[in-house]
Amino acid sequence: MSNTVVVAAATGKTGQNMEADVSTTVLVTGPTGKVGRRLIPLLARRGMTVRTASRSPLPERAGIEPVRFDWTDESTYETARKGVDAMYLVAGPVPQPEHADYIRTLLDGAAGTDVKRVVLLSTYGVDQAPPENPLRRIELAVESSGVPYTILRPGAFMQNFSEGLRWDESLVEGIRERDEIAHPGGDGVVSYVSTEHIAAVAAIALTEDGHAGKAYAPMGPEPLTLTQVAEHISWVAGRRIRYLETDRTPIRDALLAAGAPPETAEHNSQLHFHAFSSGALGVLNDDVLDVTGRPPVSFAEFAVGAAAAWRR
Repeated sequence: MSNTVVVAAATGKTGQNMEADVSTTVLVTGPTGKVGRRLIPLLARRGMTVRTASRSPLPERAGIEPVRFDWTDESTYETARKGVDAMYLVAGPVPQPEHADYIRTLLDGAAGTDVKRVVLLSTYGVDQAPPENPLRRIELAVESSGVPYTILRPGAFMQNFSEGLRWDESLVEGIRERDEIAHPGGDGVVSYVSTEHIAAVAAIALTEDGHAGKAYAPMGPEPLTLTQVAEHISWVAGRRIRYLETDRTPIRDALLAAGAPPETAEHNSQLHFHAFSSGALGVLNDDVLDVTGRPPVSFAEFAVGAAAAWRR
């Protein structure tokens, strides 16, 4: 087999910087996403050739095989998956019921072929969602594919404050332009995790044995309120950033603007509001340390490296 990893953009103790146990071709969807673009160099350093799958193919360079891929265009599936040994999958910015069908079609017939591993990027708590939930439907499609799989269910991304949400840039713009974090949450705590660590977990699960059938929930090292997040950002930005509590209306409106159907926008904004205000995302675990051998970075450490995003 060739050493090719396909990345498509949208979770035993390992992580000792080991060589991949087999030559691997990995498909990565969402190569420009917060996790996908950090995953690519990690795979390349492990000796992989990365096939980046996106609507507008990325520039070709050493070790990178760009390919046109569109979840809504089944004719692009075969070229993307041909000859791959592993797949990193993430659905669209606003997952909808049909995305499970897209993933099921992409994986159809993959069992018994060269595809040895699938890593799906999901969201924390989706395993507790009813089967009709769009994200849970996607997980079930992967679980029933017959291909060994690993599911990543991380908490909220630290990079949402420096790079915006996949469907809404207002968070980082509010910090940079108005010195405020306008978001639901109140006094709810969240263990924000760096996408660098999520990508590290994904790279290991894609290239090493011992992760099939497992689910990881990468979390940061400390539960923080949004007021505390604002204090960390204030320190590195050199000016006071305040937290402004909102209801879920801005989230619903942003989802609608991103193309989500009204019912989906209503439902997802309710879930988002509850997740941040209830403290459900404030859990701690050792998944990052156990898989990668390194502890997750703190928000304060992340903020120092992200300071440029908040300069005016």
